[in-house]
Amino acid sequence: LAEETGDTVYLSLRAGDSALCVARQTGSFPIRTLTLEVGDYRPLGLGAGSLALLSALPDEEVEQVIARNREKLAPHANFDQVSLRAMVRQTREQGHSLNDGKMLPEMAAIGVIVHDASGRPAAALSIATIASRMQPERRASIVALLMREARALEQALGVTTPSGARE
Repeated sequence: LAEETGDTVYLSLRAGDSALCVARQTGSFPIRTLTLEVGDYRPLGLGAGSLALLSALPDEEVEQVIARNREKLAPHANFDQVSLRAMVRQTREQGHSLNDGKMLPEMAAIGVIVHDASGRPAAALSIATIASRMQPERRASIVALLMREARALEQALGVTTPSGARE
């Protein structure tokens, strides 16, 4: 994905009420978006991969996580409880998360969920870049590439249906 897009690709796993960055690959575009290092934790909801993970949880769990992360999210003006609920709703409707300048005005990112064989969210795959490279016309191609790669990872994990749930 980093080769195809030229942008930075992240793989994150859920770790309690946080997302843990477990892999990062930078692309060839000369301006790089390096908001996470491998090993960094981020509260669920803060960032595209983290938002994808939060959005994949049941409603009750989403509410619990948002409440528990309230203090950690407080320094981030665009990530209050009301905004996070709206972002979760939008992510579910779109089938992918979008962080369009919410963390940093110059940065944009898209995230998708990778399911495990039982249909639970196993990881989030995301691509981050400068905002000018994530305009609406390019977003669709980024989403398609992320979905393709997420489905390939799911297949490797033994997922037997495209929705992430086993038949």
